[in-house]
Amino acid sequence: MKTLKCINISGLDFNPRKMGDLIYYEGPLLSHFQDSTKTNEHFFYRWVDNDDEANRWLIFKASNQDLIKFFNKQFSEFDLIAKNNSVTFLDLDDNLNKIGIYMSAFENIPNDYLPSQKAFFEISRYEPYALELKKKLEFSSQEENIILKLPNRFQDMEKENKKTQKF
Repeated sequence: MKTLKCINISGLDFNPRKMGDLIYYEGPLLSHFQDSTKTNEHFFYRWVDNDDEANRWLIFKASNQDLIKFFNKQFSEFDLIAKNNSVTFLDLDDNLNKIGIYMSAFENIPNDYLPSQKAFFEISRYEPYALELKKKLEFSSQEENIILKLPNRFQDMEKENKKTQKF
């Protein structure tokens, strides 16, 4: 495996719960996790390397808004990773035991570990779970917009009601 310019850390700063795989080929290549205590936080494990002892995963965080941009081809997978100042690497053995956890600045990620800057979302390359996630995020975003607009609607209705009462 490639040598990383990083620091060793004792654990992850979130409690991962696997939600599904976005890319799968003879095993997961890009998987979606959420913090089990903060379900609005999205983490992605991208398989990047292996040797006889371990598989290495690059872990990065993404916001709802950035994921929507990714699914709508406004962001590439590279852009999602680049939004993070630092990323985590996780080395797991074949039994999913942690061998090492490392933190690295984005600029220190080996180029071989990064996707092409032209790797945009294409339904044909992704598992059905990716489309489910896209729909869920878009629905959630629509709900948030409605909730944000409600106070203004109520204020407008109150103003209109006051105008009507004056006559």
